[in-house]
Amino acid sequence: MLKALRLAWHRWTVRRKMDRVFGRGSDPYRYDASPYELARLEEMAKALAGRRYQKALEVGAAEGHFTRRLAGMADRVMALELSPVALARARAATAGLPVDYEETDVRAWDGRGGPFDVVVLGEVLYYLDKPLVQAEFEEALAKMAGWVAPGGRLLLAHGFADAAERARRVHYRERFEGYGFRLVSESVASARDGDMTPSSLVSLLERP
Repeated sequence: MLKALRLAWHRWTVRRKMDRVFGRGSDPYRYDASPYELARLEEMAKALAGRRYQKALEVGAAEGHFTRRLAGMADRVMALELSPVALARARAATAGLPVDYEETDVRAWDGRGGPFDVVVLGEVLYYLDKPLVQAEFEEALAKMAGWVAPGGRLLLAHGFADAAERARRVHYRERFEGYGFRLVSESVASARDGDMTPSSLVSLLERP
């Protein structure tokens, strides 16, 4: 009972935050304008290039900016998003493309339609990696690893601001390596954006 209450409270706080951010207007993170975000999305697409995917899963689709790219690489995309505000814009942005959406918390999702040839986790794990719900985070990692088909790929992309945050992003990749995944490539996307130069660690792994 306590576990369910912790998870429900955390889900509510994250959804409220995301709805507040996306409620300010379209593209609040400037995915279509920020040099950094454009570089990050391009690096993610580059990592997945060279292969056609039958079934793809994107966790944390936001407004569908990377979903559009993924739909050009896969026969069918399943995209998950917690915020109904963002989800409505994602549906509009990908109208006519082979994308199915589900408004859900990945920790509660059952993996329907899987396993997938590629699973994309972009800017999502650090929202789940919190002390209050650490047990649920560990369970989610194991579930997500299981959603990747044998021979399939897993793409991780998470921003960092300093050495400590980068080490935590590397740790996410190492956790999946602990599940038997092999690192295919790893790069850093970075670009000057105003007064800052943000960076993102982009890691592509493959399941044997």
